[in-house]
Amino acid sequence: MPTSSSSSQPDCVLLNVHAYLGQSRNGTTASATTRNHEKIEVSLCPAPPPLPSNLFVHCPELRLTAVPRVIRAVEDVFLLRVAVGCQPDYTSPDDSDYFVYRAAGTKGREPSLMRLSRPHPCFHDADVGLLSRGGNYTIAALIAIGAPVDVYDLHIFHSENPSGWIYRNVSVTEPQRRLPLVIPERCGRLLYHDMSTVISIGGEAGTMGWVDLWRGILLCDLLRDEPTLRGVPLPVPLDLVSCDNGLGTELGCPIPFRAIAFANGCLKLVHLEAKATLVADDKDDEETESPSFRMRDWTIVTYTNTAMTSSWKDWHRDCWLEASGITIDTHIKAELTRSGLLSDQLALHNLLVSHPAPASSAAREGVVYLMARKKYQHHEAWILALDTRNKTLLGAAEFEVERQPFPPAMYYWPSGIAK
Repeated sequence: MPTSSSSSQPDCVLLNVHAYLGQSRNGTTASATTRNHEKIEVSLCPAPPPLPSNLFVHCPELRLTAVPRVIRAVEDVFLLRVAVGCQPDYTSPDDSDYFVYRAAGTKGREPSLMRLSRPHPCFHDADVGLLSRGGNYTIAALIAIGAPVDVYDLHIFHSENPSGWIYRNVSVTEPQRRLPLVIPERCGRLLYHDMSTVISIGGEAGTMGWVDLWRGILLCDLLRDEPTLRGVPLPVPLDLVSCDNGLGTELGCPIPFRAIAFANGCLKLVHLEAKATLVADDKDDEETESPSFRMRDWTIVTYTNTAMTSSWKDWHRDCWLEASGITIDTHIKAELTRSGLLSDQLALHNLLVSHPAPASSAAREGVVYLMARKKYQHHEAWILALDTRNKTLLGAAEFEVERQPFPPAMYYWPSGIAK
C-alpha cells in the first residue's frame, strides 16, 4: 500500500516510478490543467529509503485508464507522463501529456506543476532527460534518425523560455574507443548504442548523458552554442560475454542488471551478476505461472569514473560483494523471516534479485538498492538497501508490483531532495 506522508522530509527518496491515482493533499501539492483543460493535481508522499516514496495524481474531471509514470527524477524535479487519451493496455507518446512537477524545496519555493506545451517532439521514455539548474530546468530528447548511425536529432527545452523547443542536428565527434576484446556473436548487442536511460551531470555546460547500460554513454553539453556528442564506454559485462565456454549469452534489457548515477563529481555504475539456473521442468511455477529459477548466489560489482573520457581505463572497480558474504542484523533478519521473504530454505543469497540502483545522496555513499523476490515474477517484492562498503544489509521494505499489466523495465528512481 502507499506510504503515508511524513512530517520530516528526507534528504533523498526512492521514488516509485508508477504514481497512484487519487488525492493526497499536503505541503507538496501542486496543480495544473491537461491539454483539454481538465484540472490535474500532483502530491508527493516522501519516505526514507528503502521505503518507497509515492506520487499521487488526481484528475477529478478525467478518468485515467493508465497509471501515470515518472520518466525522470533529478533532485526535487520530476518529469511525469500522464496518458489522457489511450487504452489501458497501450500508451502512445502522442496520447500523453507531459508535466514537470517540483516538490517544495529550498529557499522557500512553493511546489509547482507545469504541462509541456504542444507541439513538442515525439519521444520515448528512454530518449528524454532532465537537468535541474537552480530555479530553472532543461529537458532534452536525443532521437536516433537511423542513418548515419552517429547522427541524432536533439530537442532542447529551457524552462526560462517556455514558448518553444530548440532543435539541433548533432553528431558524435568523439566516439568511444573500440571494445578491448572479441565480442561473441550472441553479444552483438554491445556493438551499437540503444538508449536505456539518461543521466544529469550539470556544470557550466549543462551536461547530460544518454546511456546504453550495456555499451556506453553519449555526453552532450546542452548549454553550448553548438552542442556535439562524445562517447564514454562502460565496463564490459564479462560474466555474460565469457559464459557458456566463451559463446556468451543474448543481451536483453540491461535495466534488471545495471544502473548508473552521477554524484559527487563521479560516475557510478552498479552491475549485478546473478548465478541462477533455469529449473529443468516443462511446467511453469503454479503460483507465478512463470518459469522457475534457482539462485545459487548473486554478486554486486560497483565501478567509478571521474575522468569521463573515451577510454575504458577511466573506470575503477570499487566493490565486489557476494550475497553469501553479506551480514544481516539479527533484528532485520527476524523481521524478514516473519514477512516470509527469508526462511530456513531461502537465504539472502537465494533470493531472485534485480534492478540495482546506486543511492544518489552523499550521506548514503556506497549504498545500493535492489528488488528481491522469492520467485521469478512473484507478486510480492521487497526493496533491499545494501551497504557495499561494510557488507551489511541496512534494511528492507515491501514494494507493490501488482498494479502493472506488464512487468516494466524500471520500478524506482533514487533522487536527492533539497531541503
